[in-house]
Amino acid sequence: MSRFRAFISIDIEDEEVVNRIVEVQERLKASGADLKLVEPENVHLTLKFLGDIPESRVTDVVNAMEKAAETVEPFTMRLKGIGVFPNPNYVRVVWIGVQEGSDETKAMAAVLEQELGRMGFRRERKDFVPHVTVARVRSGRNKGRLIEAIRELSNVEVGEVEVDRIRLKKSILRPQGPEYHTVEEVEI
Repeated sequence: MSRFRAFISIDIEDEEVVNRIVEVQERLKASGADLKLVEPENVHLTLKFLGDIPESRVTDVVNAMEKAAETVEPFTMRLKGIGVFPNPNYVRVVWIGVQEGSDETKAMAAVLEQELGRMGFRRERKDFVPHVTVARVRSGRNKGRLIEAIRELSNVEVGEVEVDRIRLKKSILRPQGPEYHTVEEVEI
């Protein structure tokens, strides 16, 4: 049986917003930190990471996605501000936050967590924080300059994205970076 690495996302496809994200990434990169930037075509908000799933589970996942999509109307997601995981003293991931639209993304993530958990998918241990990952930190090189760049960008305005669908994505890991393909799409 064929399996694939999967996640459920809100894709960021607005060209202006993606360009502003790239500008933020360039400012982070200018710090000299050892970063792996998310490719512009891969920028998204993950509602639920599923891991490796058998293709036979796609229908179950889509059913959960449909229930999640029913909980909200199409909405505007406003991307603003920079955050980090796990904490400012040990930065592994740099992300842009969701200001407006946070309640809707949390509602959908909660339904996905509940429905998929019931189907045997692994439950998250941490609370869902709506965010768009822009970079992963590979080493501690120039950590102080990276922290300063993050501080300078703390209130950066990235823009608004109209959200009217969620997608089940297949992630193919390649040496040059991941490649994402839409498997199924559910309208809100």
